Amino acid sequence: MKTGAIVPAAGYSSRMGACKATMEILGLPAMEWVVSNLRQAGIEEILVVTGHWREKIDPLAQALGCKTVHNERYEDGMFSSVRKALEAMPVSWDRFLFLPVDIPMVKAATLSRLAGLAGSSTVAYPTFLGKRGHPPIIDRKAVSKILGWNGEMGLRGALNLLEDQSSEIPVADRFILCDMDDREDHVNLSSMASNRTIPSEEEIRALETMYETPTRVIRHEKQVTETALKMANLLIERGTKLDLPLLKAAASLHDLCRTEKKHGKVGAEALRSHGFPSVASLVELHMDYPYDGVLDEGALLYLADKLTCDDRICSPDERLAGMLAKFKDRPEARKNAARRLEKAKKMLDDFSKAIGRDGMEELR
Repeated sequence: MKTGAIVPAAGYSSRMGACKATMEILGLPAMEWVVSNLRQAGIEEILVVTGHWREKIDPLAQALGCKTVHNERYEDGMFSSVRKALEAMPVSWDRFLFLPVDIPMVKAATLSRLAGLAGSSTVAYPTFLGKRGHPPIIDRKAVSKILGWNGEMGLRGALNLLEDQSSEIPVADRFILCDMDDREDHVNLSSMASNRTIPSEEEIRALETMYETPTRVIRHEKQVTETALKMANLLIERGTKLDLPLLKAAASLHDLCRTEKKHGKVGAEALRSHGFPSVASLVELHMDYPYDGVLDEGALLYLADKLTCDDRICSPDERLAGMLAKFKDRPEARKNAARRLEKAKKMLDDFSKAIGRDGMEELR
């Protein structure tokens, strides 16, 4: 099934007072972010609709390898651009993503997820914590219905006619709700974009909801996070450089898929599929981190996890006793548990030396 993308960029941008498509976010024009993310998601054919800012957008869109179509009636509003795009849509497209240029930071992973899960729905919407956002993915069979719409409420009004043929796809991407209408939005979006590969608190909550992480596991993760950050801050005070947002996110999600066999690997795969590769790398190794004497983010997550019994701090010996009891009829598992807890003891000793105090006493 061939998927294309329609990118409307025809409006006045009156509240912004500048061409949104060319405004930079982290050094790249908004249009380039949109196109780059679509291409990373495997969407090669992109149709950009120009209007008021045609002389600025045409050269940029063409340089990015996109086709353009000009909407002479852009002053009539967004739906006139929708009509123009659908009339120019390649016959080879079976469906398309509709992604306005002023919603530029939707992640490639999200776009891939939409394309992969839309199925036979006439319209599929991404949702973030229950709220619909952009881009919807729309089947070709909806085109005649949209073109025949009277324009009331724009594209949304036309798609409302297809509600019984629509579906929703949950995503862990706050950017599906983030448009760029004015200068303040631009500043806020630029700030958010700088941390786009680390899940926010809301994105963490969305992931927990999607993967049905049990409440007891979430309580455990919160204790591990608190312990890991306490250790990290003590080390930072003594000159160690650590990425606190990365550590916090990994600790908060290390047991995301705890009910699955090989949950570290399964959780890591889930996080990569949502666009969080650096967090995934720590989660994948949290069960048996390859410690080389460096107390980095991965080591701290491993140690904090081994110092947490359910949702409370415990010593390595106490944790080991619990694991040996759990695996009383599984000698190989008991052997691995002892090895892992011995590694945790070594890490705890190194941590104590690094801060110049008893590490366990500091954490209790």
